[in-house]
Amino acid sequence: MNQETQKYKRMTELSSRVITIHQRKTTMRLCKNEWDALKDICKREKINRKMLLEMIESRKDPKLGLTPSIRLFSLVYLHELSKPLLEKQHKPDNHKSLSDILDKIS
Repeated sequence: MNQETQKYKRMTELSSRVITIHQRKTTMRLCKNEWDALKDICKREKINRKMLLEMIESRKDPKLGLTPSIRLFSLVYLHELSKPLLEKQHKPDNHKSLSDILDKIS
């Protein structure tokens, strides 16, 4: 296995964690970046992960499971957070930052 394949595997490898939501234990599988995003959101909002997950669980679409709801919440949260920066000044030559992000997921 070459270095790029190993790097991609580490990025996409799911990590299971036992979490407690509303006094019931369950296992959730997310990749490292998703766990890190949750941690960053909690730090920014000054709440613990359990509280955030319970908030998401309580307000999620009943058609969606918890894991996809958490992924969707994280994506929307980070997108909303970036909007003021995007509206403030959009530089047409944004390829470097896009490239940096794509490098992280490849």
